[in-house]
Amino acid sequence: MTTPAYQRERRRLAEALKALRVGAGLSGAGLAEVLSWPQSKVSKIETRKQLPSDDDIGAWITATGGSPDSGELFVMLRGARIEYAAWKDAYRESGADGVQAGILEIESQSVRIAEFQPAIISGLLQTTEYARELQHLPCGPLSYGRSEAEIGRMIGERIQRQQVLYQPGKQIRVVMLEGALRTHVVSAPTLAGQLDRLLAVIGLPSVELGIIPFSAPVPVWPTAGFRLYDDLVIEESIEGENQVAEPEQVARYEKDLQLLWDAASKDHDAAPIIQGSLRSLRDDS
Repeated sequence: MTTPAYQRERRRLAEALKALRVGAGLSGAGLAEVLSWPQSKVSKIETRKQLPSDDDIGAWITATGGSPDSGELFVMLRGARIEYAAWKDAYRESGADGVQAGILEIESQSVRIAEFQPAIISGLLQTTEYARELQHLPCGPLSYGRSEAEIGRMIGERIQRQQVLYQPGKQIRVVMLEGALRTHVVSAPTLAGQLDRLLAVIGLPSVELGIIPFSAPVPVWPTAGFRLYDDLVIEESIEGENQVAEPEQVARYEKDLQLLWDAASKDHDAAPIIQGSLRSLRDDS
């Protein structure tokens, strides 16, 4: 599997910063003391769990007596912050299953995962059948020349991702519009099974589920779904996905997600909306 460019740049940046610290003869605790930072911040930066800011890198360079070519670190940071990956390129480099494996890796490293979906069910909550039918739509991996076997592995990776729902210490928040419960991107029986699955995840200790009903005002333009992983945003489009780690841009997504969450019916209060969608589906069948 080919590692996405922004992940490669994150790794290079973390390794370069660690090399500066070690070269200066400083332990992680020693550097944190010099910078007046919590020691955990140094550790998170070096293990790629936190992306440093420009000011963080400047302070790190000063504290470790960085060489004149340390400006390359800022170039790495820009590369780590944003990456657009077209599906045709991502599938060609990593395969459809490799793309899912990359998401699994990000989710396993993230403490906080949050997602908004206006028209489909979050991948973290999809049943196997929902995922299978979704990936067989005309815009799916088959249209990029991927094989049935590869799609099968891709779905397996997607279902494996759901183990994160049961891991202690994870903070997972999913917000969806009611339309996501009613959009027929899959068959009626599959959608019914999916709605039952949503009812089953309500109450999981690590999961918060919010549904914005049709009757509630939507506080932001719900033009596309997006996912937040600690300090990284991934937004999908028809042709690919945009990965953003610029702090100011991430903060904007954070703000919008909070507005959406505030407008949603949450957890057990969301159950009647799901049950209403399920009744309507069965009445129409």
